[in-house]
Amino acid sequence: MFSKEEDKMVNLGFNSITEGFDKGVNQALDFLTETGTDYLSQKKESEAEKMVVSIKELGKAAALQGMENAAVNAIRALEKLLQCSIEQKMQGTTVRVLLSFGAIGKTAAEQQMEVVARLAASVLGKSGNTAALLNLERETIAVAIGLGEIGKAVARIKFPDLSENTAICISCLGDVGKLTAQKSLEEAAVGVELMLLEMASAAMKENLQNTVRSIASSIEEVGKSAEEENMENAVFQAASALQTIVSNAGSSYLNDASIAAKVALESFNELDIINDEANIKKIEAIREMMRALWLESR
Repeated sequence: MFSKEEDKMVNLGFNSITEGFDKGVNQALDFLTETGTDYLSQKKESEAEKMVVSIKELGKAAALQGMENAAVNAIRALEKLLQCSIEQKMQGTTVRVLLSFGAIGKTAAEQQMEVVARLAASVLGKSGNTAALLNLERETIAVAIGLGEIGKAVARIKFPDLSENTAICISCLGDVGKLTAQKSLEEAAVGVELMLLEMASAAMKENLQNTVRSIASSIEEVGKSAEEENMENAVFQAASALQTIVSNAGSSYLNDASIAAKVALESFNELDIINDEANIKKIEAIREMMRALWLESR
């Protein structure tokens, strides 16, 4: 339940979006950010999460309405709450904020609001590196989900092959993935590889050959980093993802992408990528956990 003042400000935000009134949206965002910060400082996590959800919904609504400044301000508001939730070590709120960046960025990408989508992806990329360095695995997985969802949305809009936003999502996922491998965060590394594969699948449907080639290269880099750390599940998933790209890209006449993925696949030691049932079960469990997290955040 919201307080009367909170309810009033949330309604102001949505009404202002309907009317295209930036000032009213920003007033609501400022109030929700300040209130959320206070709740976090008081360790009232459930109340803080309500503020996060409201800001996320305002950001999505602003993107749907084409209000770029309001959508950007929603992301900036969430950044402030993210910093506070990390300082207070409130994992639930931190994960919810990270997924909210992905939700706003995905909606913006679908509306072809490149600036907003790019900002959301960039914020997630920085956050992912920070989370991995701090050994915050669940938070890093949330970053991977958000980046992957934005990346898939960008591909489906049929931007020019390997657009700037696509390249940012691939680059950020690759960097986070390599770092998770180096930090022995195996579930997060697998999560990154799963999202890269989902991006590749979306790109192949749109015949974005250069995008698929870039993704294959990124998967290889994450997988090789995992191989150096003897992370069996992550190595297996990298090889499996590349094999899927080889097959699907070839059948879609994306020959260059298929060849690039095949060359990447051949760089792995065959002994490290035995099709083991335990690997498959573990990866499927990670996939289901990620799917549940995303569905809960939408």
